[in-house]
Amino acid sequence: MAYTVAKDVVDAFYDAFIKPDADKLAGLVHDDVRWTARGPVEVLSFCGTYRGKAHVLKLATQILPSMFSEIRLVRESLVIDGDRAAVLNFQTALRRSDGRVTTYRFAHFFRFKDDKLIETTTLIDTFNAAEQVLGHALSIDSAATPPDSKPALPNDLVFL
Repeated sequence: MAYTVAKDVVDAFYDAFIKPDADKLAGLVHDDVRWTARGPVEVLSFCGTYRGKAHVLKLATQILPSMFSEIRLVRESLVIDGDRAAVLNFQTALRRSDGRVTTYRFAHFFRFKDDKLIETTTLIDTFNAAEQVLGHALSIDSAATPPDSKPALPNDLVFL
């Protein structure tokens, strides 16, 4: 019978990661874990690839807490398929530098082995997150889009 990660394991991981509880987290992360967060490392220093349990523990217990406090997650969806879980979250946190509230969505794509996280890819609404971490709107190069052009959208395209 194939391994299927339990929802309780995913929940326990998030609980330990967000607190952060290094001891509990260490028991939920595989020694050979690979953690990738996609985004501009120059602005969101927690982005990049982390290999090995020690690096993921450092991310959770030092890097993220140095940028944010009072991190809260609202899970918008969770899909489990065998050893994999996909989670869409809405995060609220205080920016340590000035106490400003930041909010943005991100998705985790997890793979578990023996009830331990062995791989994840994080996709962040990086434009939104970067503006909030920087504390100002990002300028968009007007040369990239001709001034009189507008992107064409199909008439039947619906955004929910």
